Amino acid sequence: MSNTELSAVTIDRLVDAMKGFDVELERVGDNDVATANLNDLPVTFAVLGSVFIVRADSVTDQTLADNDPTLYLAANQVNSVSFGARATIVDRAENLIVRTERDVAIAAGMNDEQLGASLRSAVDAVLSTQDAVKAAADDLAELRAQVEQELEEQA
Repeated sequence: MSNTELSAVTIDRLVDAMKGFDVELERVGDNDVATANLNDLPVTFAVLGSVFIVRADSVTDQTLADNDPTLYLAANQVNSVSFGARATIVDRAENLIVRTERDVAIAAGMNDEQLGASLRSAVDAVLSTQDAVKAAADDLAELRAQVEQELEEQA
């Protein structure tokens, strides 16, 4: 393909493009989905119609029963600034999951250079947003502990 020719984005093209970054994606069955472990996080790559999605999930020690809003607040804080990916807290499993995700429009197709740049940007955004949620949660937990200590001292 020439550098200016646009071709449909497929899971096979994502797999090939990630090889250029020395990352081997493992296909998931016959679906348009592949996975890799990046920075000790399971990262999912999927082609869904007019977008491709890069998603990372990080299982936490917290459960819904802990009734602790820190992770939700951290995700909201991170989403209020631009990290290039969205953060959500998934509470449909035993432990809460920090999920970061970015989707990239592909309806018009992409050449190899565009695909590589889009993939790199999406992966970097998803991973840095994971780091940002963790940092924000740690900061909020520290602030909460300080406030609780001050309240105890005043009592």
